[in-house]
Amino acid sequence: MLKTFQKSAKIIESNLVIFLLLAIAAGVAFGWAFPAAAKGLKSYTTLTLFIMLYPMMIGLRIEDVGKAMMNIKLISLSMFVNFVISPLLAAGLAYLFLHSRPEFAVGLILTGTVPCAGMVAGWTGYAKGNVALALVIVALSLLVSIVMIPVWMPILAGVYVDIDAWGMFKEILLAVVVPLILGDLTRRAILRLWGQDGFKEFKPILPGVSMLGMYIIVFISMALEANNVLHNPQYFIIILIPLTFLYAILFSLAVGVARLMKFNYEDMIAFAYGTAGKNISIALALATIFFGPLTVLVLALKPIIQISFMAIFLRISGRLTRWFAPAPHHHENKTSEVFKTSEV
Repeated sequence: MLKTFQKSAKIIESNLVIFLLLAIAAGVAFGWAFPAAAKGLKSYTTLTLFIMLYPMMIGLRIEDVGKAMMNIKLISLSMFVNFVISPLLAAGLAYLFLHSRPEFAVGLILTGTVPCAGMVAGWTGYAKGNVALALVIVALSLLVSIVMIPVWMPILAGVYVDIDAWGMFKEILLAVVVPLILGDLTRRAILRLWGQDGFKEFKPILPGVSMLGMYIIVFISMALEANNVLHNPQYFIIILIPLTFLYAILFSLAVGVARLMKFNYEDMIAFAYGTAGKNISIALALATIFFGPLTVLVLALKPIIQISFMAIFLRISGRLTRWFAPAPHHHENKTSEVFKTSEV
């Protein structure tokens, strides 16, 4: 039975873009055919958000934050890019491309403001980067985002829509911190009952469950906005253009900063993925709670661009080795294990 769940989760995880596109199409079709039933789906949003966020927190080790002191300069720079440069860049692109479409502008700003995702550790491992450092960036950026998202969103997105900063802070505590605490307790309980080997058997299921919740959220949001999306197919192009600029600039900036600061190759890879690989689940959760379905559409399309850029960066990473010195000590990269415990 466990093997069946593992295989199903792997299919769900490996075909992220395909399933997201299917969720968008199915949601629009359902909302168009059954508009009354579509409105009733909104009552399932809270449960679906929990299904999306709780599994990803089980595989996250917050205690890794304690390792940040190993490389304070790189960690500090990654936080600065994640929570100062990235939000401001997203806000600038939103003004340039989306100032007349506030719901889309908010989605782009939210994309630039959320922390990096657990999956960056897997991509870092594939590129032979410093996986341990990537895990520290993931854990620390999640904690910092609890404060920084409510700070930035009213400032940057408040020009487009009304945002209650204190209300957003409380909702983030509820939507992120509660699953985080429950996830940590669950991980410790599994380790106590079945040990490390038992947890390794269980871990591959987690990303698939989290992504299943994500697909349901996208389905519900598209069902609620079906007529608008059907009558405006140009929305997809309008959204994808600024997203492409955002990721192109973030990856280029990361490599440039790493070169300027003389990072070694392994640390540069962790830094690049840790500042450009944004957390899709948290962004979707916040968009669903605070904003409309059209904002959710931005986050639903985001993985198409994000994963494309992460794959392109992986392909060209070997050519960047001549610009960066190798690490003085070999970092052990448990790539497959890390990737199975992460999410998008």
